[in-house]
Amino acid sequence: MASHEEWCEEQLSKLSNEDTRVPILQEMKDFLTAIPREEMSRTANSLQLPAVFDCLNDSNSEQVDLACEILSLCMTNLNLGESTNKYGVFLERALNHPFPAVKMMALNEIKRNIENEDILVDLCKRESLLINIISCVGDNDLGVAKNASEIITTVGLSSVGIKQLTRADILKALHEIMEVNEIVRFRVYELLIQISMQSETNFNELKTTGLLSQILDELDNNDILLRLNVVELLSQLGLTKHGYEYLEGNDTLKKLPTMLDGDDVVTIQLCEPGILKFFGNMAHWKPIEILSKHPNLFQRMFKNLESDDFTIVGVSLDTLGHIGLPNEGKVALDSTGAPIDTAIKTITKSLPSMPTEIKVRGLNCLENLLHIVDYNNQITMITRKWYSLIDDNPIDFIWNYAKNPFFELRVAGFGILHAMSEQTWGQEVIKNTPGLLEFLLDRNVENIKECKESKYSIVESLSRSQVFDHLTLKRLEAFVREGPFYVQAITEVALERND
Repeated sequence: MASHEEWCEEQLSKLSNEDTRVPILQEMKDFLTAIPREEMSRTANSLQLPAVFDCLNDSNSEQVDLACEILSLCMTNLNLGESTNKYGVFLERALNHPFPAVKMMALNEIKRNIENEDILVDLCKRESLLINIISCVGDNDLGVAKNASEIITTVGLSSVGIKQLTRADILKALHEIMEVNEIVRFRVYELLIQISMQSETNFNELKTTGLLSQILDELDNNDILLRLNVVELLSQLGLTKHGYEYLEGNDTLKKLPTMLDGDDVVTIQLCEPGILKFFGNMAHWKPIEILSKHPNLFQRMFKNLESDDFTIVGVSLDTLGHIGLPNEGKVALDSTGAPIDTAIKTITKSLPSMPTEIKVRGLNCLENLLHIVDYNNQITMITRKWYSLIDDNPIDFIWNYAKNPFFELRVAGFGILHAMSEQTWGQEVIKNTPGLLEFLLDRNVENIKECKESKYSIVESLSRSQVFDHLTLKRLEAFVREGPFYVQAITEVALERND
């Protein structure tokens, strides 16, 4: 009886007959799928696959798809580096195939192999292969383009790869695909920003090519949507120290706010959310500096909370919460005085009339403002003051959301209680609110996983508090030991009736 390897080799030899290729490929696929994994690995290592690669050179989609599946089955069972060494020419040729499935097969195999650093270095030296992968970034098929972009990004993150990407022939290939259309151009921008964000070395290498300054030039593009996407990309770059300094040095940080000063209402409506997100990201990192240089943007954010446009309200809530999460952000916001105090009152006053999604974002914003990561007296004084501005009776306001029938609002309400539970003043409020502790310890009122977990995190924080008496602490600690999903057993007693 022939071994698996011998049977497969026999089938491969039959592929020279074009008329019978489809049934033979189908038979091979079924066979390879059915055999055990260990056998599959041994068989794949012994097979010579050029005959299957040759089956790709056809317009018969069924044949091409079967050949792709067999090649994927076999190559994924090879050791890393084997497929790119043995079949590198075939894989490179596959990148130019008219069928997306063939390109995907080749890209998937290349992507799998470059997980190994030595193979990645070897691939970086194959300039023609890199150029063909770059051409796939401009493919009409999104799956092909995404895979190719991920490979080029991985290449750019290596010290050898970043130098290859800045070589003349590679840059020429990048410029050529950027000419295809704005969508492809933006794909290239995305991978350039991803690479630039990883290290200052990568960033400096790409800066010398002029590609990064080309991205900045897009801020003058007449296509508003393209400008918005560029703003989003630059906000990611600005999260890094070197990226922030670059944007500031190019006056980009000064340029963006001017986009909101024109008379074109449509442009402002479209651009404002992206610009606010951008400065929210910048201010999360350097709040005091951004506040001092761009106070008008903070004022605009506060004013937006009173808008009838729920889109801009939502973005402003997210931005305010993002800025106010770290300690430095809290200090910066508190330094505005009346504006931040008014903003908190506006949020809580407007919440009842807002759609559920905006209510949740508003409550999340309040949670961020009250949440403390690194404790100090100045910050706890700020959070306690902000808590007092929420309502005439803040704890009732918060508790009502924690009891809301809609679980999204309930979880958001629990989020604020959790922020309070990690601070002494908040623990005192919870302790002195009749019925609140019993509500938190009552497992019977929650049947949704997220709510159970939220309650548990609050009780866990309270169990470390020093404001409760010994017996209460024992109850809290017992709750924590039992875990978030503990269900109390019910004992049933059967009574015998005497008829």
